Amino acid sequence: MEKEKEGRVLKFFNAAAGYIINVLIVYIIFVLALGLLKVLYPLNLLFDLHFIDLDLSRTVTDILTFLVMIELFRSFIEYLKVRRIRLHSMIDPAIIFIIRELIVMLYSHTSLTGSTLLGFAALLLSLGGIRTLAVLFSPEEDRSPRG
Repeated sequence: MEKEKEGRVLKFFNAAAGYIINVLIVYIIFVLALGLLKVLYPLNLLFDLHFIDLDLSRTVTDILTFLVMIELFRSFIEYLKVRRIRLHSMIDPAIIFIIRELIVMLYSHTSLTGSTLLGFAALLLSLGGIRTLAVLFSPEEDRSPRG
């Protein structure tokens, strides 16, 4: 009797989790659509005579930020599908975010010192190495490196 009750509770939990996941996916799509509208909003300046008011550095930053959001949401959707966090899918948004920061700094003509560039390089190299190891030694494989 206890096992049957536990089975019903587990079945209820899985059904509720499924509905919640569907709501979250709809919410993510809504947020991405709003983010896209925010990125595309400056296009109205192209059709007006106020083209001079268009801040291209802000537009580049918005587009790169939107790409980071897409990668974060992709990782979240993957978590919802497989019900576990994959290390390599969490490192991807971090790598993209670091590259975004570097591009924004370069595009906005921020003076970059050698130590800043060395820090970016070390961070990207270490995250790339961790991601490679996470893919090579993935738990769904037979725990041996691919080769």
